[in-house]
Amino acid sequence: MRWNSGIALICLIFLPVFAMPAESEQSISADTVARYISGLPVEEEALPPALRNLPDFRAQRAFFESRWSELEPRRLDPMRKWASGELEQARNDTETLFYPFGGPDFLHAFTFFPNANRYIHFGLEPAGIMPDLQTMNKKETSDMLTLIRKSLFAVLEWSFFRTNDMKVDLIRSRMGAAPLILSFIARSGNEVLKVDYVELDADGNLVTVDATSGKPVYAGPVPGIRVFFRKSEDAAPQEVIYFSLDVSDSAYGQNKRLHSFIKKQRGLVTYLKAASYLMHYASFNQIRGLILEESQHILQTDSGIPYGYFSKANWDITLYGVYTRPIPLFRNRYQADLRSAYLKSAQPLPFGIGYNYREGTSNLMLASKKK
Repeated sequence: MRWNSGIALICLIFLPVFAMPAESEQSISADTVARYISGLPVEEEALPPALRNLPDFRAQRAFFESRWSELEPRRLDPMRKWASGELEQARNDTETLFYPFGGPDFLHAFTFFPNANRYIHFGLEPAGIMPDLQTMNKKETSDMLTLIRKSLFAVLEWSFFRTNDMKVDLIRSRMGAAPLILSFIARSGNEVLKVDYVELDADGNLVTVDATSGKPVYAGPVPGIRVFFRKSEDAAPQEVIYFSLDVSDSAYGQNKRLHSFIKKQRGLVTYLKAASYLMHYASFNQIRGLILEESQHILQTDSGIPYGYFSKANWDITLYGVYTRPIPLFRNRYQADLRSAYLKSAQPLPFGIGYNYREGTSNLMLASKKK
């Protein structure tokens, strides 16, 4: 994700242990909503008559089917095969998958780490609200489906969201990140169980906020949304949490809550992609330090934490793909020491990802903390 001076923090989180969430009180289930907005088949009886055979739903289905037919063989399937071998130990150690600067990109987090209990993402974009298909009229529904297609185009085409576009699309609308997360969960073959609105209290505890009015009422500076889902009827529930916040060092109040929350997690593994090289700057010392201190493994492109922060005494490093130079927008973030390391030893990377998204130009680094 490309980030400007402001930082959007999306935290997706899986709970290590929790009870099966209760059924949604909506007349239209959360899973039906997720399937509908992601263009998957739904039972007509589950929808209001006004939304049945809506032209924009047919456009939604055509968009997703076209994109997924290209995405599976070109990117997702190679990623799964690669991750099953190269990330075996990291996957086994993952209870919580932390995805700083990841925005609503649940798709890639789940593809690399499908068995985490909790996923944590964050970004400046608002968490948003669960679409209420029961009360939305045809125009509102059509506008939402169109906006979802527009917002998802970049991440499906290039593997990352463009922050400037996300700001315009999500902040100007009431949609926020919620429908994008729901779409990725459904399209990844999961059943959505429940959606809650949450925030972090002063001690870094996750609390549910009042949403009886149909709109969440947040009292603190770290609002978020939590989605429970499962892979199948006999699978244990998993959880995704997205927080909207600024993680630069100047936002101390928000950072303190997030840091306390992250330190409570077990089995923390961090994934970084298209992070705008923010942690190359002194103004992001706190979030960089938190990741290095708390993570058992870190999987990242060169846009994450600079290579020089990984000491050989503390980390085992494996490099994949190719590293030559950043894209022109980030030309000043070139890492000579990383280039030297790649010239010495690097493993193949059979897919494209990150800013250099074309296969054969991408890089990933797996850093595993020494026991």
